[in-house]
Amino acid sequence: MTLALTLPMVAASNVTDTCSSRRHLSSVIFQVLESIRLQDPDILPLATIYKATENSHPSSPAMMTAWRTITEVEAPAMLAIDTVQNSVYFISAISEGSRSRSILRGRIQVVDWLITELELFINRSRGDDGFAFSVEELYANYQTLMSLPAGQKKANRETLEALGKALWNPSDNFTATVSDNCQFTEVGWKVVDTGTYGNGSTNPLGCSWDSTRPYDPDARANLVIDEELGFVVSSGMVQGKVYPYYGNISTFIPDSMHTQQDAQEVWINTVKGQGSVSLLSPTEATGENMEVVQYYNDELQALQLNVFLTGPNMTSAWL
Repeated sequence: MTLALTLPMVAASNVTDTCSSRRHLSSVIFQVLESIRLQDPDILPLATIYKATENSHPSSPAMMTAWRTITEVEAPAMLAIDTVQNSVYFISAISEGSRSRSILRGRIQVVDWLITELELFINRSRGDDGFAFSVEELYANYQTLMSLPAGQKKANRETLEALGKALWNPSDNFTATVSDNCQFTEVGWKVVDTGTYGNGSTNPLGCSWDSTRPYDPDARANLVIDEELGFVVSSGMVQGKVYPYYGNISTFIPDSMHTQQDAQEVWINTVKGQGSVSLLSPTEATGENMEVVQYYNDELQALQLNVFLTGPNMTSAWL
């Protein structure tokens, strides 16, 4: 179902809810997506002064790739709505005229009905993320998170804020118990580790909360806190390397995962000695990760890594 058939654009003068309502904030996201679908940036409800980026670099919407190449936009697979900060995170499938669909994701900040911050990413392949990507799994995986099971205990905002800060600080005292059914995804895909030698499991990996998670003292914690659904969105920069992996694929491994990087070096030396496979040279990179977690019942219920790779030692335009 395309966006235009799901929810029409809502003019500010016709909205009876307050600016901080879930309904209004949702309507602003749909205005953004409809503007992209129509390739008409002039209908965006932008503030007089606003900040905007696409794939980590600053640009006005009129000069962004999204408004030039995207021809179809599907309704969001997931929305996280913060009625205190007036911010929203979304992720949707898109088409750019080819048979292969891509993923558009990002966030907005709204003040007095107008967009003051617009942060967008387009992931087109596994290479953009560094390992995982699936448009086909996106909706089935994420829409199950959009309604809490009956009788579940919601976390208060203070707890969600503490979780968001701890995401990028493995030394933080906050400890998250992981649900047995916690869903772990990267850009729509339930992650499966095939193993360095192709001998891994075919079952999706579970979530973890351990000391190997990356540390970023400048992380933008708690960009969106959805108290209704327990979502927390925080963004940080992850330094690491892109390595050749099993078969003909590559993988981004953060520098904080020393054991995994060492294992990959051993594998490279073994395969290189056989002389029968072309290998990507290990290359330093930075992953800008807009991480999304869901927390209720005093447990971590979902962990989403949404990475876009850039060059080494990069920082965020939002700092």
